Amino acid sequence: MQNILNLKLREKAGSDSYNRFEYQAHWILYHMLDNVQNKKPFLIYCEFHDDMAESEHSPSPTGMNFYQVKTTNTKEQWTLGSLFQKSKRTDGSYKNSFLGFIFYNFEKFSNECSSCHFISNADFDDEVLEWQSVVKDRKELKHENLTLYTKIKNYVKLEYPVMPQHDFDTVFDRFIQNTFFNKSPLSLEGHVDQVKGVFFEIASRYNLDIKSGYLLLTNIIDSVRKKTRTIIRTPISYEDLKKKKGISSDIFDELEEKFSSIPKHNELYSSIEGHLKGNGLSNIQSNAILRGLKKHHKKFLDIADTLYQDIISGFIQEVDELVDSNFDVLDDFTVKNELLENLIEAFLKQHTHQEINSIVLRGVFYETILSE
Repeated sequence: MQNILNLKLREKAGSDSYNRFEYQAHWILYHMLDNVQNKKPFLIYCEFHDDMAESEHSPSPTGMNFYQVKTTNTKEQWTLGSLFQKSKRTDGSYKNSFLGFIFYNFEKFSNECSSCHFISNADFDDEVLEWQSVVKDRKELKHENLTLYTKIKNYVKLEYPVMPQHDFDTVFDRFIQNTFFNKSPLSLEGHVDQVKGVFFEIASRYNLDIKSGYLLLTNIIDSVRKKTRTIIRTPISYEDLKKKKGISSDIFDELEEKFSSIPKHNELYSSIEGHLKGNGLSNIQSNAILRGLKKHHKKFLDIADTLYQDIISGFIQEVDELVDSNFDVLDDFTVKNELLENLIEAFLKQHTHQEINSIVLRGVFYETILSE
C-alpha cells in the first residue's frame, strides 16, 4: 500500500460542522457494529484520504475501500448532475466534484483502491440506481447500458481533460465498476439514538447492565471522534497509521472479554437479594424490588423507546452523584434508604414514563451501587 501510505492527503473541507461531524462519527460506529453482527473482522481508518477507509484486518493489507459520508437536508435524491457538481474555492478555482474525488482515488492509488462508496441520508435517482443495479450484479455497464456509461464518462472527462486518453480509459473502467452508492439507514435527526439502539441490541446478548453499556458506548464513540480529528502527515508507516487513525474489530473482542467478566443477571439478582434481606427488608419488599429490576432489564431491550433509556440514564447519573456526595454514610442502610426515598421522590416529579415507577427505580438504584 505504498501509494496510499505515501501520497499527500488531498485538500478536504473536513468535518465542517458539528452536525456533519457527529453524523459521520456515528455512521462509522454503525458500520463497525454491522460488521460485528455479521462476524466480519475489520480495520477502519477515520478521516484518511476520505471520511473513512477500510482494509483487510491483516498485518499486510493489499488495498483499501474508501467511503464518503455526505449529509443533505435539501435533496430528496442525488442525480448524476448533483454528484458531479464542482464547488468553487475562495481563489476562484474549482474543487473536484464528489465523484471527481472518487475518480481521483482510483487514479492515484491504482489497484490499491479496491472500491469507493458514497453514503448519504438522501436517496438516488433512477440513473444512479441503474448504474448500481448493473455493477452490483457484476456486469459491465458499458455492455449493459452504453448510453449511461458514456454520459458518466463525459462528466468525468470534464474534470480530467488533460489526462492521457489510454490512462483515463483504464482508470475510468475501474471507477465505473467499483464505485457504489448506498442510502444510509441513519436519519439526520435520529442517528444518535439509532446507533445507540444497535449497540445495546448487541450488548444485550451479554446481559450487560445499562451503566456499563453506556460507559462502553461512550468510550467507543469518543475513540472514533478522537481518531477522526487526529491530524497526520504522509508519508506514514502502516503501524503509525493504525495507531493514530485505525480502529479494528479487536476492540470488540476486548469488549467481549469484559462482557464475560461482568456478573450475569442471575448473579446480580442474588447479590441484591442478599443485600436487601441482610439489611432487614422482608421477602415481599425484596421480591418487589427484584421484579422491578427484571421489568427494567426486559424494557431496556426495547431499543425503540429512547425516552425510557434517556430517563434511566439520567437517574443513574443522579445515583452516581448521590454516592459521591454521601460516600461516608452509605454503609448505614437507614441513611441510604432515606437518601434513596428523597432522590426517587424528586426524580419522579421531573420525569414521567408509564414504565417507570418507584419500584423500578429502586431496582436500578441497587443494581448501580452493587455492580462492580
